[in-house]
Amino acid sequence: MIESQSTVFRARSRRTKWMLALASTIGVSIILTGCGASTESRGDAVEQVSESQQELYKDAIKAGGEINFFVGTSSDDQNDQVVDRFKEQFPELTVKYVSGTGNEVTERLLTEKRAGLNNVDVLLVPGISTFDQVSAEGYLADFAPEDVDLFTGEGKAGTYIENQAYSFGGQYNGVCYNPNNVTDEEAALLKTYDGWTDPVWEGRAAIINANGSVYRRGLSYWLYQDDQLGQPWFDKLAAIHPTVFAGGNLVVPQVMSGEYDVVFNIATHYGVRAHRDGAPLQCVTGERAPYSTFAAGIVTDAPNEPGAELFTNWLFSESGQDAVQQSWAFVSMREGFDKPVIDADWWQLPEDPRVIDESVVNERYQDLVDTFTATFGAGK
Repeated sequence: MIESQSTVFRARSRRTKWMLALASTIGVSIILTGCGASTESRGDAVEQVSESQQELYKDAIKAGGEINFFVGTSSDDQNDQVVDRFKEQFPELTVKYVSGTGNEVTERLLTEKRAGLNNVDVLLVPGISTFDQVSAEGYLADFAPEDVDLFTGEGKAGTYIENQAYSFGGQYNGVCYNPNNVTDEEAALLKTYDGWTDPVWEGRAAIINANGSVYRRGLSYWLYQDDQLGQPWFDKLAAIHPTVFAGGNLVVPQVMSGEYDVVFNIATHYGVRAHRDGAPLQCVTGERAPYSTFAAGIVTDAPNEPGAELFTNWLFSESGQDAVQQSWAFVSMREGFDKPVIDADWWQLPEDPRVIDESVVNERYQDLVDTFTATFGAGK
């Protein structure tokens, strides 16, 4: 398979030193067994691998012992952590992945499948609309995770395709700020959309444009979906003259270094990751919090079908959800899962989350880009 700088193919081996270091750092006790059941203890949470997963584990080894997934994020450190957590419970399997943007890995999947190549078991990308395209071309297998009923409850319409693709984690669009440069009174302003447009942010703010997958979703919600905001609010936000950037990785270091005090339209998991590194960045949402999801689906003619089912079942299990939060910093979508992403005074789950309508995102993307550029400028 072709490799590029932005799309990395990695094979993760069993790394005892890393696991012991992790255990020492966060107080984790890990028990590994062979091909049978394994039990994991993290703090006071203990989960036993189900009998069905034990059988899938055995079958996955018989099918070659290798699982391949495509993942729509280039955060390979986090991808590696997910793989390592999976291998703690299923150490006799090798896991490889291709990473890149959601568009990159999806296009690669479609190109390979159209050419008759079957190189991937599981697709993991932001949102559910991408899976509509893959499903329409007949490349999604029928499969529902073991615990799927805990992810498809009331209010979760638009976060799954029945029996094909399901969202396992959420990411909120909001604002992040440097707490060293923002007073408590100013930070309180950021919890409301009116506060985002306060003149106090004049000359201190940045904003991310509509080009990125997650970023266009938040802007689409604020412009088209929230009837209390729309173009009038856009105009007020533009009046504080935020500097426009193309992505979080470009501007977050500048916020943490103090070049900007706040950045609007950013995924709040940046604050979670910064907190874990001891960096000065905190994030909140407005009073109505738009969120998009990260979803998983098994690809047709998967080289290791039992391995694909095992990996997907694990992602939706309590153990997998803990790994999702502790690595990618996505918020678990599993009902009854009450572990916070981080233990920080400033971190709170939004009281009024609003799932982003991806059909609007797709239908009005060019209009969104044009409107954003006309309102805020082209930026850096």
